Amino acid sequence: MPDSIVGKSNIFTRNNIFNSSITRVLFLLLALTMYSLLFSTRIESFFIQELAKVVRNASTIEVNSLTPIFDIHVYAGEYNLSSSFEKDSMSSKTKFFTLDPRVLALNKFLVDYQSPMAKYAEVFVEEADKHGLDWRLVVSISGVESAFGNLIPKGSNNGWGWRGINRNDGGWSMFNTWKEAIEHITERLAIGYGTDLTPFDIQNTYCPPCGASGEDLWAKGVTRFMNELEYYVNNLENL
Repeated sequence: MPDSIVGKSNIFTRNNIFNSSITRVLFLLLALTMYSLLFSTRIESFFIQELAKVVRNASTIEVNSLTPIFDIHVYAGEYNLSSSFEKDSMSSKTKFFTLDPRVLALNKFLVDYQSPMAKYAEVFVEEADKHGLDWRLVVSISGVESAFGNLIPKGSNNGWGWRGINRNDGGWSMFNTWKEAIEHITERLAIGYGTDLTPFDIQNTYCPPCGASGEDLWAKGVTRFMNELEYYVNNLENL
């Protein structure tokens, strides 16, 4: 066969391969795989962080404290809210922690939720211990009420839909700092609700429509986040 014919035949064969559907599909799969491995996580993380910043800085929304942020249909068991966590027993099981593992777990948890309260993890734990509350309770309520402080009345540092001291025109309590808010709300929860109530016991007073609906969305939401925090502290070395 003449060289010119062989050359044309090779070109024709290459063109058929490049133009075939299988080749296009394989190329697309390869491109998607490369994107997923190299870029998708970084790009998605960047957009999530930027969106959280925009929401926190620009939001003027006043969240209705009687309506949970999340429509949660998750089964949740009962919890005793007394502070029964033993620091020493937990610390003895860890290999390298020099801080209270609850603080490390809570910080990681709040960072994962893009919360502006992440750096106050130690305050949450210390105030809970001081007043005899489950260390997971106050922060978990903020998850249902404000997506962990991301959706709040602007400038309020009020992630709990709290109405009490220093009210603004809408009736929401205004706090100078997140630390002040955590300290005040933890104390008032302990005094007003006691330390032995479960989220299901608290719900009827904290969110009356939630209890009246029969769906227990508020209590299930709070308990869901408490479950997640329990997972974080029990699996801290693997997170």
